[in-house]
Amino acid sequence: MALDELDAAREWMLLLGRKTAREKIASLIAIIARRSEAVKSPEARDTALEVDLPLTRETMADYLGLTLETVSRQISGLKRDGVIQLNGKRHVIIPDLDALLAETGDDSDGGFLS
Repeated sequence: MALDELDAAREWMLLLGRKTAREKIASLIAIIARRSEAVKSPEARDTALEVDLPLTRETMADYLGLTLETVSRQISGLKRDGVIQLNGKRHVIIPDLDALLAETGDDSDGGFLS
């Protein structure tokens, strides 16, 4: 459990320090999606994943060190590019988890792409 907490702290520090706004938003949504129960099922990668964001856009902006406008623009951009779909302000549908993960700026082992 301690290793999981350390890994989460490492992921959060990288998220805040080295990523673009789009990568930060994608990473936050991916973190929430990974922790949802739906991801734990083996079929999760074959079907659209639906998650409810526990944060408002304003709170997301505060956590990520962004402005509210930037968060809204980046969410709209992810939606426009088909990476996510929105149903209301907080219900996010992820048609392809791998496409979302590709937007996070991480490679398969959690490091940064060069």
